[in-house]
Amino acid sequence: MQRQGPLLAATADIHAPKNLDLFREALVAFLDELGQPDIMLFVGDIVEKNDYSQVRAVLDVLDEQGVSCPIVACFGNEEYEESKAEYLAYERIRWLDDEVVVLEISGLSVGILGSRGSLDRPTWWQRTHVRGIWATYRRRVRLVDSLLAKLRADVVVVMTHYAPTYRTLEGERERIWPELGCKAFEGVMERRGPSLWLHGHAHRARVLEASIGDTLVVNVSLPARKALYARELQKAPRKPRGLEAFF
Repeated sequence: MQRQGPLLAATADIHAPKNLDLFREALVAFLDELGQPDIMLFVGDIVEKNDYSQVRAVLDVLDEQGVSCPIVACFGNEEYEESKAEYLAYERIRWLDDEVVVLEISGLSVGILGSRGSLDRPTWWQRTHVRGIWATYRRRVRLVDSLLAKLRADVVVVMTHYAPTYRTLEGERERIWPELGCKAFEGVMERRGPSLWLHGHAHRARVLEASIGDTLVVNVSLPARKALYARELQKAPRKPRGLEAFF
């Protein structure tokens, strides 16, 4: 296949060691079909229950297959805030925590914003254990909006572990959608128009994509997709062109 731009690979919810074998199988299938990616994104919940030692196991799978591209990740709900330093110690991964980075890849500037994201209704555990969580989620929406307003790149990709819309949550129980995502980000997409917005967390979702304005929203959760997500990044058109075999 003749590439038209840098090849992005993305996934979420490996929950290592739980889904490590599935990740290995998905990676091998990706490489056999498309070759080496130019960038890899991990969209949260790389490990299960904050077992940060398992990040090494995930990196070992990449090493087994000769994957040496840049890796960028955001934190999920399974990567606990109090252990952030242990995750940052894995320097091969560029961790983004309500932060942005701009990478030059094959002559294209790729701006990436990474965040845990927000919820419209914090989970029961969060409501009872995390002080100020409602305000934190409201503040994060404003912060992501502000970061995107300032971000300049040929292609802008956002990754939040939680869903930025309910449209890619169909298949999950509707009554818990507010605890899986945040609809306020739909307004951010309408205002800022990032090319691509990736999320995970929704393991049982059946609708894996939705378009909001100029933004394509994609659920890259490994349990939902059973494959890595692949996309060629291009400056134009604004809505990136997909690789249908991996939808």
